Amino acid sequence: LIGMILSKTDFSIAQNYDEQLVDKTEELIALGNEVRDKLVQTRQAVLAVTQSNKVSGSHVALVSSSTTIRHPYVDPINVFQAELLKRLRALEKEDNMSTEKLAEKEVLKNALAVSIKGVAAGMRNSG
Repeated sequence: LIGMILSKTDFSIAQNYDEQLVDKTEELIALGNEVRDKLVQTRQAVLAVTQSNKVSGSHVALVSSSTTIRHPYVDPINVFQAELLKRLRALEKEDNMSTEKLAEKEVLKNALAVSIKGVAAGMRNSG
């Protein structure tokens, strides 16, 4: 299970979320770096325990094929999702929103829910 989850992780997607959504404070930048370092350590530990050279283990062909098919569809949804979150956060900071802004917020929330479902379906996870 851990190998499957690790095989689905993508540093470039995580980096985009960081760039779009994380305040550029030393503390948060350090936290992001620490999480990515822990991911690398976890991958190395799985490889050591399984004595394999691929995190996905014996399912390498299936995971590779699935990843090749999945990325062109799921990656753009991830990018879109980060943008939706950024826009929602900006709207949430506004006081006394107009009817137009409230409607925009509702559209963004619905689009975010669809993007979450899309990524979950594409990754074959529950969400």
